[in-house]
Amino acid sequence: MKNNHVELFGTLTRDIEVSKNGKGNTFVKFSLACLRDGKKPWSDYINCIAFGDMANDICKHGDKDTGFCIVGNLRTSSYEKDGKKQYSTNVVVESFELLND
Repeated sequence: MKNNHVELFGTLTRDIEVSKNGKGNTFVKFSLACLRDGKKPWSDYINCIAFGDMANDICKHGDKDTGFCIVGNLRTSSYEKDGKKQYSTNVVVESFELLND
């Protein structure tokens, strides 16, 4: 069993961003709105990223407001922008399933 495991149920908040890296490999970035359990309805907006064939498959099926179940792992990274260190956390998609309306 992996220690770094994430499973999310949510809805795309915007259209998927498609990009290619320096080697020409496709990757996609998107954000899922996931409802929290609790007394008040509250959503968390989770940044996700997928690579290669998984990225292509997600693009074929996903537009804004599409429901997904995403399984993946958390990845943190840092980079420098305008002289300041920036941090990001993304869910790297390992598999996905479309959710019915």
